[in-house]
Amino acid sequence: MARMKTAFALAGLGGFNAHGAGFLEAARANAYQADLITATSGQIVVLAAFLGGEPDLRKGLIDPAVEGDPLAQLKIALFGYKGVFEPAYIEALKRFLTPPYLGFGIDFFADRFLPAQLYKPARTAESIQTMVDIFNAPEQVGVVFNSYDPSSGRGALYGNDAARDLLLTKKSLPVPADQRGHDPRITESDDEEPILPIDNMAIEAALWLSLYGFAGMPTEQMDGAYHRSCILSELHGFDDVIVCRPLANGWRKADLPENYFDVQDWNTEMWFSVGYKAEVDAMKRINALVKKGVIDPKAGMKYVDIHEIEPVTPAGYFNYFIERDSVFEDARAKADRLFKWLIGGKKGQRPG
Repeated sequence: MARMKTAFALAGLGGFNAHGAGFLEAARANAYQADLITATSGQIVVLAAFLGGEPDLRKGLIDPAVEGDPLAQLKIALFGYKGVFEPAYIEALKRFLTPPYLGFGIDFFADRFLPAQLYKPARTAESIQTMVDIFNAPEQVGVVFNSYDPSSGRGALYGNDAARDLLLTKKSLPVPADQRGHDPRITESDDEEPILPIDNMAIEAALWLSLYGFAGMPTEQMDGAYHRSCILSELHGFDDVIVCRPLANGWRKADLPENYFDVQDWNTEMWFSVGYKAEVDAMKRINALVKKGVIDPKAGMKYVDIHEIEPVTPAGYFNYFIERDSVFEDARAKADRLFKWLIGGKKGQRPG
């Protein structure tokens, strides 16, 4: 069994993918390597750029012209996010022209004028294939990401060979695309989820936003962050787990919601935090039981030193999908202090 020393857990959220990018830049600057890296949503793309050797994660993610434009959010709403998604105008027109042309009830009008699908993905097949090749490259670190089937309420994990070897999970054979999401090995009675191979459909599913609607989802799966914003519970066998979470534990009292947009921001931040808090609390309970001797480390669960890198919040309702240099730099600086403390043997007070 390989010694599992360090795992990174990157939690994705539009507008905070710069948080993960800053964290990874600090890891590279300190030559601090992880044995396994988990990622959700947009952090999958950031992770691929990092592992693929992109020299400047900041430049590849943050556009100063967009960041400094007060109308950026409105422009994205109208014209989409270049290279990520575009408005589904043609699909909307087809919906209007599809019979019946007249109906009654709020559902009829909502389906026509307020549809679930507002945008469609705009990533190229070449960009998806590049990510597949990077993650599956020989001698690559372990990589795990997730997707989610909203009809069954179950998630799926995808990983490379290094990840399956480290986590000692069931060896997964390739699953035909038309059967993904209905894999008979994934049942309610499974003690652990198998880690499915990383292929093009896996990445397309893992990046499928709710804004794209719920029809035509790749393998009937969508972005796993809606199910688990951060993949953490599988990391109970590592010595150190460094979590680059997208949101803080709470809001400063002076910044509590005062208007409609503040409340919508709060809803989003709490939504993406609640699942993570459940997973990290479970890991902390296992830590407590290990310290008390109730759980024998030989059983596969040991004490895990958990380190969190969290951004300054509230984010602000109009900052979602706007990647900001301040978020990048804040994460880079915090992670830099943490890595130096870890490299120095954890001497002195843990960086806050």
